[in-house]
Amino acid sequence: RVVGVFLDLSRAFDSVSHSILIEKLKSLGIQSKEAAWFSSYLSNRQQYVEIEHVNNFKYCNYLRKYNCKPQTVKHGVPQGSILGPLLFLCYLGGLTGKVGMSSVCLYADDTNLIIKGKSDNTIEASANQDLSNIKHFLNGNNLLLNSEKSNFVCFSTKQNKKLFNPDIKIDQTSLIRTNQTKFLGLLIDENLSWNNHVENIVSAMSSGIYALWQMSKICDLATLKTIYHALIHSHLSYGICIYGATSKNNLDKILVKQKKAIRIMLNLKRSDTVKHLFAHLNIPTVYSLYILESIKYVKEHQDKDLFEINHYYNTRNQVVLDRHNLEFYKNKTRYMGKKFFTQLPNEMKREQNYNKFQFKLKQYLIGKALYSISEFP
Repeated sequence: RVVGVFLDLSRAFDSVSHSILIEKLKSLGIQSKEAAWFSSYLSNRQQYVEIEHVNNFKYCNYLRKYNCKPQTVKHGVPQGSILGPLLFLCYLGGLTGKVGMSSVCLYADDTNLIIKGKSDNTIEASANQDLSNIKHFLNGNNLLLNSEKSNFVCFSTKQNKKLFNPDIKIDQTSLIRTNQTKFLGLLIDENLSWNNHVENIVSAMSSGIYALWQMSKICDLATLKTIYHALIHSHLSYGICIYGATSKNNLDKILVKQKKAIRIMLNLKRSDTVKHLFAHLNIPTVYSLYILESIKYVKEHQDKDLFEINHYYNTRNQVVLDRHNLEFYKNKTRYMGKKFFTQLPNEMKREQNYNKFQFKLKQYLIGKALYSISEFP
């Protein structure tokens, strides 16, 4: 059993106590002048609300701005700043020590728990105890946990979908169970099928394709490629090394949209084949991109158990695939990245310079213009 609890903190960045934050920074080794700098950075900031309003006066309109009186900010870290999320994570220092069996995942003000257990009772008891400890920690740090907007998902494979309905609470309020939730821009469902996430991507790509079609009437190819990368590629590339393990049917939906975009950029008919034109435009198909990002992930995170190196038997860069019991395990980015790496040409696998390796890999996969995983290598 695996349960994900997704917590909502009300006005998290705005609720940070400056005095508590400075003390936590000092506990992390930031002392004297540096601590004073942070204190100066946070204190005596002022903000005000400005409203723009168009006034109609006879035959002309004029813009007028209304400002309220500036107020000194006594709490919070600046939102939209580079330091803001980092300072907030420092502010949450000590939270991970308040949980028992749960794993805590923190990203800026997104706070989430993953609870694993062999029995329903174990998961429910662990989740409720850890949530109670977290609520106490947050209260002591001037942060408010919104139980009404928090929820949880019970993850399972379709083959092992048993009745499981734990009562997970914050204080006496039961959290809402949902079959999907949005986490860092990814729509995660309880079966990790990524069906709804792909539908969102396809919808966003359709909007981008419409804009591309409109601009194709007045723009040259170079500009259209820029529009493609901004409004279409950006949606399908985000998180692809994770959601790319979805079904072929889902990835084909994305590929169809890519083909449509290619035809618009090159002013082709609907019946014209475009497989060879992906390489011409230097654009990877969704399958090529999934393989590219998966291999890049394992190369960037390689450690001692990733590559088994043996100089004496000429097995340098031989990859050790993880042992597993479930077929579902193969969907992991780490596993698929290793598997794809083993299928690369030996010359490419021997490339030790990461930047050169990445360039060669990208050109290799773009040139193949894969329409399915089975076409690789």
